[in-house]
Amino acid sequence: MTFRDLPVLIANDRAQALAAFAAAAACGRAVQVETPADMAEVLGPAWMRAFLDACAAEGAVPPGPVVFHCGGSAGLAQAGLRLALPALRFDPEADAPPRVAAALAEIAAAQGSTLLLGPPGPPHWRFPPPVARPNPAALSAAAAAWLNGL
Repeated sequence: MTFRDLPVLIANDRAQALAAFAAAAACGRAVQVETPADMAEVLGPAWMRAFLDACAAEGAVPPGPVVFHCGGSAGLAQAGLRLALPALRFDPEADAPPRVAAALAEIAAAQGSTLLLGPPGPPHWRFPPPVARPNPAALSAAAAAWLNGL
């Protein structure tokens, strides 16, 4: 199974990412969990590294790839690669030189990371904006309902 074959759940924060894990487990399927491009600078790649490390420490097993979306920022992609993130998405601006994406892909391949280019394809679903007190069960149920509808 490749990244292209997986439905994408776009999670804005830790609670939503964990709800995506729970929904995938409840539905018995692999999914790709991804941060949103418009949150790249807010979350930053260090957030993703800390999230993945916490999942490993807590025994939370992702239901597939977990991807940090860098938006169009080559700098965030480079920072993510320095932090050894296993998967990143880079959606370069239309006027970005192709050599930028090629250089990032070369670095990613050399260290065993995956670099996805462009926006996520269908099917994908984004959790609603986060709230101060998330309801994990409701978040998981919403994601599971979407997955079951595929």
